[in-house]
Amino acid sequence: YEKNHILTKRLLFLSSFFLLLFAILIIRLFYLQIILGDKYFLMAEKNRLSIRLTMPERGKIYDRNGVVLAENKNTFQAVLVKEQAKDYRKVLKDFARLIPLDDEEKKQIQKDLKRKRDFMPVRLKDNLSLKQVALLHLNAPDLAGVQIEQGKMRVYPEQKAYAHTIGYVSLLGDNDKKDDPLWDLPGYRIGKTGVEKSRNELLKGEPGFLKTEVNAAGRSVRVLEKSQPIAGKDLVLTLDNRLQKFALKVLGEHGASAVVMDVHTGAILAMVSAPSFDPSLFLAPISIKNWEKLRDDKRAPLQNKVLHGTYSPGSIFKLVVALAGLESNSLKQYTTIDCAGHTKLGEQKFHCWKTQGHGPLDLIGALAASCDVYFYEVSQRIGAENILAIARKLGFGQPTGIEMEGEKSGLVPSFEWKKQKYKDGWRIGDTLNLSIGQGFLNVTPLQIVRAVAAIANGGMLVQPHIISDTKVVSKKLDIDPQNLAIVRLGMFQVVNAPGATAYNARFNLNGMKMSGKTATTQVRRITKEQRDKGPISEKDIPWQYRDHALFAAFAPSDKPRYAVVVVVEHGGGGSRVAAPIASKILQETLRLESEDKR
Repeated sequence: YEKNHILTKRLLFLSSFFLLLFAILIIRLFYLQIILGDKYFLMAEKNRLSIRLTMPERGKIYDRNGVVLAENKNTFQAVLVKEQAKDYRKVLKDFARLIPLDDEEKKQIQKDLKRKRDFMPVRLKDNLSLKQVALLHLNAPDLAGVQIEQGKMRVYPEQKAYAHTIGYVSLLGDNDKKDDPLWDLPGYRIGKTGVEKSRNELLKGEPGFLKTEVNAAGRSVRVLEKSQPIAGKDLVLTLDNRLQKFALKVLGEHGASAVVMDVHTGAILAMVSAPSFDPSLFLAPISIKNWEKLRDDKRAPLQNKVLHGTYSPGSIFKLVVALAGLESNSLKQYTTIDCAGHTKLGEQKFHCWKTQGHGPLDLIGALAASCDVYFYEVSQRIGAENILAIARKLGFGQPTGIEMEGEKSGLVPSFEWKKQKYKDGWRIGDTLNLSIGQGFLNVTPLQIVRAVAAIANGGMLVQPHIISDTKVVSKKLDIDPQNLAIVRLGMFQVVNAPGATAYNARFNLNGMKMSGKTATTQVRRITKEQRDKGPISEKDIPWQYRDHALFAAFAPSDKPRYAVVVVVEHGGGGSRVAAPIASKILQETLRLESEDKR
């Protein structure tokens, strides 16, 4: 009896234990299926479904005549989904044996693998050839997680001609904002420079999505739902491809820039920096070798010199001084000053570029000869404040407002600025340096071309633009039209009067002539000892210490339509180097206009 009682107690205990376990199981199942049922249903659906964004086609970019400057081509790219690879490191090694990867590509892949979630695809290699695609398919069993997808690659048909204006797209970097769903797409690129950057939001488009059913291995079985991406908007630029390529060609191997603008509308027909580079180098992580080659080139091929280069305007600024003198009634067209080769200020001599002097000159003759002494003397009569005021009216020292990022402001100094920066007051010597465009003054080629356009068109300061549908913005300057006409006459004589500084660059194209102004700006101070030794041959001066050559012009002289500025860094004389280049560019501009009218 005692044994049966013990057995009964044990059976009762076991029954109660199993009943409790069963109750716990029932409660747990109720909690999972009823209380958390919706949550785990969604999780199960996520395991069964794959939802991927699809890449939109980036908008194309055209020149003013419909020539394609930036487009897209269909390519194949290899991506890796980390969670589908048992050993992703081994997969990467096997992939690299089939498709070589350089060090920069390997670094980019590792960076993407770290920052992206395991189920997100990571770009391994794009722009694959058909042979490479076939090779990857043949080795698919050893490349778990590797998929071949169709992608889009940006193409720049004209390559170097637009490296600085259109710019380029490249993979996302560490400093880029990653608040866009497109960021998760493998191989997604954003505009990094030029129009590609400033108009990235317009060009990029909107992604679509692809919902597919996947098997246990993560492979797509069938498409369940699909939404087409929306392509980015196309852009038409004001640039003329023919003129752009011509300008780059005539700049040659110089470190230089050229810009051509319609003086009435502000439309930019050409904007070139030299030397240039192939923007496709940046589509993938650029190799260290290529980067160092571009970075270390003393001619600064990566810089858009029209927007980002700042220079002393040199004798081009004499146009501003002339206007300031005429506007303040301190100067008349026939005001004559005798140039003996220098002006004395106390014990210091301020020299003219022509050592023996020019003799007596009026304003027109002084502009034509680019006489320094004339403007030294005139500036003292005018006063620096009046000169600086006209410079600001003409747009110097401020961004022009063109639709591109990173435009430099340059510098038009003031008395207050000098006092704050140098703890010193403005001196007469500062005014003399200002009168010939040297000293503290710094401007961009784009600012110069806008100022020359305002002189040419009768006093309208137009805002430069490079996008064709940009509204024309201009304002009427409070400058006497008769004074502008006097300065234009001086610019005409600079080019067309025998013996004038740009006489050798003149042209007569079916009756159309050019007006302009030369400038040669020093990049180092010439000491008295160096001056006493006499002229030094340019070839004996290290390149980085040679003068900059500048030339600003407009044409036709009688009915101005186009303005041009050419800057050749360390090129020597403006009349000898920059003026002939600008002359060729203006002639081509006029020739193309005539050709288009036929």
